[in-house]
Amino acid sequence: MNIQTTLKASMGVGAVLLLTLYYGLEKGLDGLSYLFVIGIILSFAVAVMLVRDLFTYPEHARALTKPMIDPDNLPEAVLISDLNGHIKVINQAADRLLCPQGRADHIKALFSEWHSQLGESAQAEQVVDAVLSSPDIQFSELLTLSDGRVFERVTRPMVRHGERLWVLRDISHMQAADSDGEMHRTMVEADAARTVELAEQLYLAKSELEAKQAELTRLANTDSLTGLLNRRRFNALGETTVTNIQPDTEVWVLMLDIDHFKRINDTYGHAAGDAVIRDFAEIIGSTVNATVGKDSFIGRMGGEEFAATLPSVTGPEALALAETIRSATEAHQTVCGEETIHFTTSVGLGRWQRGETTIEPALDRADQALYRAKKAGRNQVLGFTYEAA
Repeated sequence: MNIQTTLKASMGVGAVLLLTLYYGLEKGLDGLSYLFVIGIILSFAVAVMLVRDLFTYPEHARALTKPMIDPDNLPEAVLISDLNGHIKVINQAADRLLCPQGRADHIKALFSEWHSQLGESAQAEQVVDAVLSSPDIQFSELLTLSDGRVFERVTRPMVRHGERLWVLRDISHMQAADSDGEMHRTMVEADAARTVELAEQLYLAKSELEAKQAELTRLANTDSLTGLLNRRRFNALGETTVTNIQPDTEVWVLMLDIDHFKRINDTYGHAAGDAVIRDFAEIIGSTVNATVGKDSFIGRMGGEEFAATLPSVTGPEALALAETIRSATEAHQTVCGEETIHFTTSVGLGRWQRGETTIEPALDRADQALYRAKKAGRNQVLGFTYEAA
C-alpha cells in the first residue's frame, strides 16, 4: 500500500467514525461506548499502517525504480557458469553464436565446438582449461574465426555468488573501421614481443651467469676428483663450527689415510689410484652422513689423506664410526679395468678443546694419532692421548 492509498483509507475510516459517534449519541451511552471502542481500534490500525508506509516507502521506491537488465536484450553473448564450468545462464545472443546444433551443459564442451571455427583452436582450449582450474583468474583474449570475424572473450569470477561471467563481443567492425589503428596495434604488439624476447634473453643470461658463478664457487671449494671439500674450505667450515658450537658440545676430528697408496699407484697405475681415492671418499661420505648427518663435513686434505669433522658426538661414538669406516674399507674391492684392488686405511682421532678458535689444533692431534696408527702396523684406529704425544 502507498501513502496515497493509506491517506484515503484514513479519511474513509474517519468519516465512518464520525457517523458512528453521531449515531451513538442518538442511541444512548451504551451504543456510543461500543462503537467508540471499535472506532478507536480502527483508527489505531490506520495510524500504524501510515507510519509503516512513511518509513518503508523510500526502500520500496528504490526497489521499484531500480532498472532491471534482461540478458536477452544485450547484443553481446553472455553466459554465467559455476566455478566448475557448469552453465547456469545463457542469453539469446550466446545461444545463436555458440549453440547452432544444440546447447551443451558445460562451458568447455560449449566452447570446444565453437573453437573448431578458429584458425588456432588449441590455444583457446588451453585458455579455457586454465581459467576453469583457477577460480580467481580474470582474462580477456581476441579470437579470430575462419570467416574473418574477430571476437573479444572476457571472463571474470563473481566470487560472492560462486559463479563466473563469460562475455563474447564481436569487434570485427572496430578493427575493420580503422586500419591505422590496427597497424598501430600491430606495431605495439611487435614492440611488446621484442621487449619480452629481450627480457627473456636477459633473464637467461642472468641465470647462465649465476650458474657459472655457482660452478666457480663449487670448483673453488671442492676437490675435483672426489667432490669433497678441499683443504681451504674444510678449515673455513671448521672455524665456523667451533665459533658457533653450543656449550658442553663435543667436536671430534678424524684423519684418514690410505695405507701403502704409493704402492697402489706404482703397481696399478695412476688411473687405478684415482679410482681407489674415489671409492675411499664414497665409503667415508656414506658412513659419516648415515651416522652424524648434515652437521658433519668431509674434506680431501691432499693426496690420499682425508679428514672429517664430527660435531655433537661423543668419543666412543667417534671411535665406533672410525672403526666402521676402517672395516668397510678393508672389505671393499675397487675394480679398475681388469684389476681388482684391495686396500686398507689407518685412522686417527682428535678432540677439539674449548677455547680453541680454529679446528687446526684438533686436526694436529688427529694427525698425530694417525701417525701412531701407521707406525703400529696400519689398518687400525687410534685416538690421540697426551701421554703418547
